[in-house]
This record gives sequence, structure tokens and C-alpha cells, in this order.
Amino acid sequence: MGTKPYTKLVYFDLDCESENIVVEIGSENGEGSSLWLHAWAKQHGMDFYSIDVEHRKREIDYPYMNWVVTTSGSDWCKNTLPGLNKKIKVLYLDNFDWIWDEDNLADCIKEQIQQYAQRGVVMNNRNCQEEHRLQVQYCLPYLDKQSVVIMDDTFYNNGIWNGKCATAIELLMQNGYVIKNNELATRGCE
Repeated sequence: MGTKPYTKLVYFDLDCESENIVVEIGSENGEGSSLWLHAWAKQHGMDFYSIDVEHRKREIDYPYMNWVVTTSGSDWCKNTLPGLNKKIKVLYLDNFDWIWDEDNLADCIKEQIQQYAQRGVVMNNRNCQEEHRLQVQYCLPYLDKQSVVIMDDTFYNNGIWNGKCATAIELLMQNGYVIKNNELATRGCE
């Protein structure tokens, strides 16, 4: 997908309220998504939550952000999100890495696979898609009637959705979302 799909939020005129939140599942690792989304949320009067499975230096550098470390994004969506009593205005799905060439694993991918295994997780594309499907399933009741879901590493090719959120797209579309720019699913947004 685009290098920074979350920046496309500037093209939407969203009706943001204080009970809305911006949720990023998969905190940035230096590429800027967390900082950008936090600033966008604050500019629009909303709280921002960045969910991840590991602690990083970012928590020390930016202690004013809501960094949440959990066992999985879907676990947070299922068990913590309902207690917030908030509606998600923007959901950015950028966790659980996608393996672009499963037949030719680069050394850095092999290292990632080992890092996931240390957390008891098998890193493969099927598990990646299932995790994203569960995240969307658990978030659906808490997505605002006008909301944007941004999906990293998800693509449409030869009439088939593939990538991280391929299995989540059907859930979104069944719930009134439309796909914009092959990166954004929106509901109630023009």
C-alpha cells in the first residue's frame, strides 16, 4: 500500500466528538504513524490509543501517549475496548507482519519469525489474517457510525483481496463499509 496510508485522513471531513477515539493496533517503530495519529486525534479533540505486543523506547520518549502493551491486538479489542465506553472514529490496523515472499524468506523475516515464537506466536500469513479478522470482529460494535478503518499491507489483485486484512474486508463490507483507495474502509464518510 502507500507508504503512509494514515495521512489520507486529511481528505475526510469527520464529525469528531469527545467520546470518539483513534486506535492504532501495531505501534510505530520509527516510521511515524503513532506520532501522526496522536497529533491528528488531539487536533480533533479525541483520545488516541496505540496497542502493541511489546514495550519499546517510544514509551519513554512519548509518555503522554496512551501506549498499551497486551498479549495481542484482538485480546485488547475483545477485553479492554468495551470498558472504555467510547466509539472508534479511526482504526489503523498495522500489526502482525505480513510475509511478502513465503518461498524465499529474507534473514530479517527469519529473525522476526523467531521473535514471534518467543511470544508463543507462529508468524505466518494465515495467522496474520486471522488476527486482523478478529480485531475487526471485536471492534465492529465500537466503531462509530461514521468511521474510517485504515489497513496496512492489504491489496486487491486480479479480483482477490490479499494481505493482512483480506479476511477482515468482508466483515467490514457486510457492515456498511466501502473501500476507498484500496487502503481505507469507510462508513458514513463521503
